[in-house]
Amino acid sequence: MSFLRSELIHAQSQESKNFENGNTICFLGDSITHGGQFHEFLQLFYATRYPNIALTFHNCGIAGDNTEGMSYRFKNDVLVHNPTHVFLMTGMNDVIRTLYFEGQASDEIIQKRKNALTAYKQNTDILAEKFEASGITPIYLTPSTYDQYSKIEKVKNLGCNDALIECSKHIKSIAKQSNRLAIDLNTHMQDIMHRELQKDSLFTIIGKDRVHPETTGHFIMFHKIISALESHSNVAQITISLNEVKNLKTENCDIYELQLTKNKISFKCLENSLPFPISKSINKALTLVPFQQEFNQEILKIIGLDRGNYDLFIQDKLINTFSAKQLNDGVNLSTESNTPQYKQAQEIMMLCQEYKKTGYQLRSIPFMVYKYLRDYTGPNNLYSKQIHLEKKLKKIEGRPFYNYIKKSMHDYYETFPRQDSLTDQLKKIERAIYMKNKPETRSWSIVKN
Repeated sequence: MSFLRSELIHAQSQESKNFENGNTICFLGDSITHGGQFHEFLQLFYATRYPNIALTFHNCGIAGDNTEGMSYRFKNDVLVHNPTHVFLMTGMNDVIRTLYFEGQASDEIIQKRKNALTAYKQNTDILAEKFEASGITPIYLTPSTYDQYSKIEKVKNLGCNDALIECSKHIKSIAKQSNRLAIDLNTHMQDIMHRELQKDSLFTIIGKDRVHPETTGHFIMFHKIISALESHSNVAQITISLNEVKNLKTENCDIYELQLTKNKISFKCLENSLPFPISKSINKALTLVPFQQEFNQEILKIIGLDRGNYDLFIQDKLINTFSAKQLNDGVNLSTESNTPQYKQAQEIMMLCQEYKKTGYQLRSIPFMVYKYLRDYTGPNNLYSKQIHLEKKLKKIEGRPFYNYIKKSMHDYYETFPRQDSLTDQLKKIERAIYMKNKPETRSWSIVKN
């Protein structure tokens, strides 16, 4: 039996709940933002899931910064980008981690802890006022978790995360007062930690320093953020039923030229999104959060096939062989790394990685300007600034962060004369993302093996 369906089967493309084409999004924070990946994952998700909206992302994190510093640099480091939205995540440095330790704290230490939390609340209130006065839509992130729970070797600042929980309460209060979105990363990360520590006392989703989430932690943060911003949805779904008159249902894709025969099904398909590409670095995270189930389902489902095995071809390339039962239940093609749409998504992933890398290079300039040149009053030339910075470097010789600051200063000297070309490069990469992320119509066929 042969059945030909030539008309277009159209499914409306998905739309973001929070962002529109042309929006500019800044990420204001400390080192967890400065060197982090959660914003890279967000950029990749939006570029693949909503390819018809172009968003500009700016990393505005500075290592070691706190709310006072973020408020100080807000105009020249954040507003300069004319953002429509700003993600704020701070607290890890505000609580002053060295004030927390195992054992009894003196009255002086306890008072310093209280003073730090008071300053945090005052400064986040100021930042909230700046957001509203500037017409920016803020998205408040609670501080990520300080790992005071795992039994890894690193000495822990016991009580530090309890202070961050207090910061989280205030951030959520600010958001509620202004009817803005607050996303509780701290509780979410704690819940995963407590669950997994029951199986392994050395488990952590933070890094070895108990402060900075590594790739697993950043993906978990990303998943929590995207779950708050967008509804759970499929990349696409194609359901073909061989036993019904209305034999085709689609989600987020367009199907046309459907042809059904006993041993072969063929059609042309334009998916409105691309799958989210999975790198090995996030494999652990995928076992801890249901990202694949909630956001990365690219389903092909064929009901009523005769028993046996079937080859799936896309653009005449063999993708995989599936049993009739697998196809009847539905196969998730987002896990098939050799599909043309997956390979296209991988190109976007590499561009997002390059975008993050280039943006990180540029961050060496504000890092020095706002952390180590804030008190500089000399001539506006690199030579004079270098003398000033070298004097400061000499003062911290022998301290644990000396080598990091020394390298950061070197990066500043290298980047300063290249900032215009690097800024142009960043824009070029962004343009490439939104040129390469457009889905293409492709020919599909399912042939009995």
